[in-house]
Amino acid sequence: MIDLDPGRKSRRGFGTFMIGGLVVGLVAGVLLFVYRPRPSSPLDVQGAVTVESFTFNLATPFLDPATPVVIRPAEADSDEQEVVVGQPAPNFTLRTLNGDEVSLTDFKGQPVLINFWASWCPPCRLEMPDLVNAYETHQGEGFVILAINLTFQDSLPDVEAFVQEFKMTFPILLDQTGEVTNYQYQLLGLPMSIFVDREGSVARVQIGGMTGEQIDAFIAEIME
Repeated sequence: MIDLDPGRKSRRGFGTFMIGGLVVGLVAGVLLFVYRPRPSSPLDVQGAVTVESFTFNLATPFLDPATPVVIRPAEADSDEQEVVVGQPAPNFTLRTLNGDEVSLTDFKGQPVLINFWASWCPPCRLEMPDLVNAYETHQGEGFVILAINLTFQDSLPDVEAFVQEFKMTFPILLDQTGEVTNYQYQLLGLPMSIFVDREGSVARVQIGGMTGEQIDAFIAEIME
């Protein structure tokens, strides 16, 4: 049989290709709409990256280092503690990078900054040099930083490399189960800093990275 229209097959193939491309584009558009980041609460920081859970590592080189990593917390259980300004900071006991055990109550009568961080967190990296400088400046006055690493979502080699890079000489605490991070302090974002005064009460809760000027001002509030 002689084909009187030899271009018909090529046109048919092109048409199939175009339809397939349209279908793929439509599916991709639907997926982007369904899984696009959504604000979860008034606590979300404008322009931040919102995370649904702690089930993956945010090694995200495309993030602006100053962008807070906002964590959307699960619904609070009735037996969870709350971090409330003016109320005592929840006590905890964690192992350090050196293998010792440290409790918040070990520093009774001292001004304490509890800093939650992870090696993969860009704003944690951005603020750490200023935290180190603040500690070196004020440690002679009893000031201490308890740096709680999200070890349940980090790796020890990365933690050790981070600590060595920034020459962190204050206690590095390892939250290997997430108990302190998720339940006692109900982490909302990284970094998160809790300023505790000499009476053991929460003076300030800071979500997101801080500048050197902010750190100095907030420390002054708990040094009195």
